[in-house]
Amino acid sequence: MMVHPNYKKQKVGDSTSIYKEEVLFNSDTLSKVISYLPSIDLINLALTCTRFGISNNDELSVIKKSTHITVHDIATEEQLAALPHYNGESSLADYHYLQLLRAPLLFDQLVGAEYANSGDKSCITSGQGVYEWKTAFSSNILRAGKHYAIFETSCQFNMLTLGVMRPGEANQNARGMPISKEFYQNFSRNMGTGEYNSDVNCCLYYAYSGRCHSSRLTAYSDNFDDWVGSESLSFGDQVGMLLDLDEGTLTVYKNGRRLGVMMRGLAGPYCWVASVFNGSSVSIKRGTIPPS
Repeated sequence: MMVHPNYKKQKVGDSTSIYKEEVLFNSDTLSKVISYLPSIDLINLALTCTRFGISNNDELSVIKKSTHITVHDIATEEQLAALPHYNGESSLADYHYLQLLRAPLLFDQLVGAEYANSGDKSCITSGQGVYEWKTAFSSNILRAGKHYAIFETSCQFNMLTLGVMRPGEANQNARGMPISKEFYQNFSRNMGTGEYNSDVNCCLYYAYSGRCHSSRLTAYSDNFDDWVGSESLSFGDQVGMLLDLDEGTLTVYKNGRRLGVMMRGLAGPYCWVASVFNGSSVSIKRGTIPPS
């Protein structure tokens, strides 16, 4: 019988030859294995296996040590800076958010909008001749650091909004854009942990005028503001958005050209959102953060 090189035979009796095979785990080795596991599987392992998940003293468990190594091995500097590091959160939470940062961006929550192509959650449409705002947003929560999304637009009548909003869940009665009362009253926000010095609930770039449409968190409200550098969109324009949660800003780019800062004073968790009207469509993908 072939014996695995990481097995150790330990004698348990003086008069017999009974041996117990014990697997020896090393945090550095285990970290390589962890890099191939979904975060939910890793969390389940930590919860169900005492050998991995529980430490008998104040030291980190095997899983937490190994996950810490994994995060710092595979993350870029930008991704490390975007990990939230809230009190009470461990390396397991860091690994979960790191996987979200490395995954493709999707519109995985729909409020009336439809997917333009079957099975492709990165592109939405309102449907031709539908004279009502339809919305979709991402479950990928942005909590720290810098994030850049690229939106490919198709809006013949410039009826399209793009931006960020607080994460959460909309019920079946939600309608319209995030700045509308019908949306606001049927939406449960997920603020997570921590305290934030910003009451900006959502911030949207309106393709028709280039203006900023925003609402506040404490009560229903909507604001329509001009900002320096604002421009309207044309059919097929590409829009880049840089959310910088270190500086609290949302900066807009049009076809690779920087237009300017659309909103300041942002803090806390946000997610990407888009609203479409009368045949407009938009797709989303992760982009490389532009140089300062």
